Amino acid sequence: MASLIPENGVVFDYSSQAPSPCKDFCQILITKKEMILRIWKITRLSEINLSPPPPAQYTCTFEDFDYDEKMQSEIHRVFGKGMVEYVHGITQGRLDYLPRLENDIALRIIRFLELEDIAHLAQVSKHFRDLCSSNELWEKIYIDSSETPVTDELRDLAEKEGWKKLFFTNKLQLQVQLRRQARKRKLSEKGEGLVPEEAFMTENTDE
Repeated sequence: MASLIPENGVVFDYSSQAPSPCKDFCQILITKKEMILRIWKITRLSEINLSPPPPAQYTCTFEDFDYDEKMQSEIHRVFGKGMVEYVHGITQGRLDYLPRLENDIALRIIRFLELEDIAHLAQVSKHFRDLCSSNELWEKIYIDSSETPVTDELRDLAEKEGWKKLFFTNKLQLQVQLRRQARKRKLSEKGEGLVPEEAFMTENTDE
């Protein structure tokens, strides 16, 4: 698992602005050995000044975090109680490795989750939302759960509609769409133009 930590040793790096009315900008940087909190004091004068003062910086080791009330108080003020608990977990060795996995490995794990769990995982972060809605994932899920052979027509339809949409399409609708796709492919191979839908529309006219 240690190989999942970047070469620069940064375990966690997060920045945010303090809640209104305070405008302070803060950064939490956690390495394998210590924790650094930087706070840029934003005042009316610093907004006008082209060269704002350097940030205030607080540093402590993992062992000292439990006793550093100043560090905990500042993190709570800017990021909230949840962040204090999350950071405390890191100092105790509880590191979230799942977001650090390579995408192909993460997708291999996600494909075995229940659909409800995939939906919940997609709400965790933008990273997981992108993974859980990726065409690559839903292609694997579709193939694993479907008895329908993967034909050229099916792949063409998936390229157009997306594998996720095909997965949630009922079988009757899917067969209709596949027949249409097969007809389009045959006409395309013959070099024939497709007949527009308007050709099948009739208009009542008074003679």
